[in-house]
Amino acid sequence: MVKGILDAVYGCLIGGAIGDALGAPVEGLYYTEIREKCGKITEFLPSYRGNTGSRHGASKAEPGVPGAVTDDTTLRHYMCLAIARKRGRITPEDFANILLEKMNPNRFWLNEKITLAKLQIGMNPWDTGKGNPPAGCATMAIAPIGIINAGNPAQAYQDAFNIASLNQDEVNRDAAATVAAGVAAALLPEAMVDMVLESMTKFSADLVKRAITLTMDIAYSSDTTDEFAEKYYAEMLDWTWPSRIWSKERFFSASSIEIVPVAMAILHLCEGDVNRSVIEGASFGRDCDTISSLAGCIAGALRGASTIRKDWIDACEKANEELFEELEADKKANFFSMACRLVEALKTERQAAQERVKTLEKILG
Repeated sequence: MVKGILDAVYGCLIGGAIGDALGAPVEGLYYTEIREKCGKITEFLPSYRGNTGSRHGASKAEPGVPGAVTDDTTLRHYMCLAIARKRGRITPEDFANILLEKMNPNRFWLNEKITLAKLQIGMNPWDTGKGNPPAGCATMAIAPIGIINAGNPAQAYQDAFNIASLNQDEVNRDAAATVAAGVAAALLPEAMVDMVLESMTKFSADLVKRAITLTMDIAYSSDTTDEFAEKYYAEMLDWTWPSRIWSKERFFSASSIEIVPVAMAILHLCEGDVNRSVIEGASFGRDCDTISSLAGCIAGALRGASTIRKDWIDACEKANEELFEELEADKKANFFSMACRLVEALKTERQAAQERVKTLEKILG
């Protein structure tokens, strides 16, 4: 059965949010620690990274609501707002305007606070990502650029490269563009998981492509996600993330050079199934809220929200009501209503494309 566009767009948004909320409580743990404590992450757990208060929400004294999202989904929704307002493709200026108007610094890590400060003093939003702490902050939010460029991964890559320049640079900007290309490819009615992964590999800069190739070699030689995790931890963990507190026995990375290829490997091993992908992403450890969120966005776009566990959807929508009211001043706003607005923006993009064809016909005769 061919998925409908609203089902696919909602699948992207809610799949990403569910993956984020599943992975947040165990972010930073190694997969072996998660297995010892939880087995696999199949249900929402209380998180100290919920939706009100400190860096990602809840104070350290009080656990957050199970199902509440982190800065990954929050920043992604700001980008959705920019697209919905413009009713089409956006520029770094459009995204910057939303951040200047709406951003609550208490919901974000240092990188976004630095970006906001740069924007507030009037720096060019096409350049504010230069010199920022290198992390997956652009990558985690970029899926809406793939949505508004549905079916056109080449344009999604270019738009995302520009948008990502607002808060990241170098490989983390490049990898964000690769994710947007993957979402755009996943929204094609005939899309299959291998086709999406091939598109992401095609639309990737050199260093990102190398990481994808090496990671997917491990995935192709693994029969299960557990086997993949064991091999990846032994052979491929990113040790380059800039932290002076580093030990060769145990270290962390929030770099896109790790999170994007790992999300792709999980999509392959789970055959694009949304529910399996977010569970395995959350259970992989390390920056697993972002890994699971990326897998959820792409698999959700590929398979649609109708394939996602309804209890997860209901719980995630409920747990994030406060976030939506803060951002949109509308108690009825949620992930589904935003999906509807993005589909309307896609219709406007179709009209713009038709006008472009008319212009070219005039030029070419």
